[in-house]
Amino acid sequence: MRARVILVSIAATAAAAIGAGCMAPLLEPLEPQLVFRPRALAGEHVKALAGTARVEEVRLATTDGLRLHGWLKRPERWTPGKPHRLVIVYGGVGQEISEFVSVAHARPDWGWLTINYRGFGLSEGSPSERAVLGDAKIIYDWATARPDIDAANIVVLGRSLGTYVAIAVAAARKVRAAILATPFDSAAALGEEHYRVPLGWLVQSRYNPALMAPMVSAPALFLLAEKDEVTPVKNGLALARRWGGLVKTVLLPGAGHRGVENREEFWASIGEFLAALDEGALTGATGPSAPESSTGRSSAR
Repeated sequence: MRARVILVSIAATAAAAIGAGCMAPLLEPLEPQLVFRPRALAGEHVKALAGTARVEEVRLATTDGLRLHGWLKRPERWTPGKPHRLVIVYGGVGQEISEFVSVAHARPDWGWLTINYRGFGLSEGSPSERAVLGDAKIIYDWATARPDIDAANIVVLGRSLGTYVAIAVAAARKVRAAILATPFDSAAALGEEHYRVPLGWLVQSRYNPALMAPMVSAPALFLLAEKDEVTPVKNGLALARRWGGLVKTVLLPGAGHRGVENREEFWASIGEFLAALDEGALTGATGPSAPESSTGRSSAR
């Protein structure tokens, strides 16, 4: 329930702004309180992660002098000094992305990078759409510059609001693929879905991944939660229809918006997708289709 309220708060704020005669740029100062709502990382969790095998603590400086905090989890099968494949995770509303470190698994030869945007966890600064997108690109650039990471095999994974961030990176940088878990087409569309108020003219291009989706030619895995009331399946499918590359859609039966990363079928679907990348099986596109259950079937277009 909390995630639903926060994610569509852009739309609610916009509705209030209509009566006040405000325009979209005036919504930005409200973003840290209404959109991101960062949650701190417990000290004991930090100590536990720092002592975990194959996990490296990362503190990354931004161009404006702030520090981002996160973790690099090495693959199970990795030879030190040899570049390895990597999935970069971009979290959603109020999500301390370090939580992904302990649960992330899919393929033994892929590593995981989980670095918070500014204002999240141990990272500094005040989050906003502009700042977060800048941070996301800095995180990607940091990863590609490392000699122990295979820059040609980087996949971006976004969760909820983080799907917008991942798409922005995929549109601005060269990625091997994208994994979009509980995605949405635009904040305006979510606002109209939840509040029945036409907000597109006011929100315009803000938080609008559907505008960037056609620019991305990399293949994408769309993980949709069947009972998602925050980012409904139909909004995820609307985004998938605008994607510029191959799309594979998987429906997680019975799943709601929260906790999908704790379901084994979530990771199994990601593992199958990464395996297909390794095998070069994701090379073409067919006509659009609806998602199928993750119990063994999926759809591609």
